[in-house]
Amino acid sequence: MKDRKVPKSPPKKKMDWKQFIKNIPKKVVKFVKDVVRELKKVSWPSRKTLLTYTVVVIVTIIFFSALLGLFDFIFQQIVTLLINI
Repeated sequence: MKDRKVPKSPPKKKMDWKQFIKNIPKKVVKFVKDVVRELKKVSWPSRKTLLTYTVVVIVTIIFFSALLGLFDFIFQQIVTLLINI
């Protein structure tokens, strides 16, 4: 079997910190502009739709909280009965 030569990795360039620091404000401004551009593309719900979704979420949370509380109470009673046996 022939000996394989290990490929040499290219030499790493040193980081130009001055240039990096100098470009930070430009990158921040570009990021903010991109965010604003994307937020303009968002289809925002109407006030009525938003209120409907909010009510649905609150009712769902109340329902599952009550359900979880009921299961907790039932399991607590079962454990208490098992301990007393």
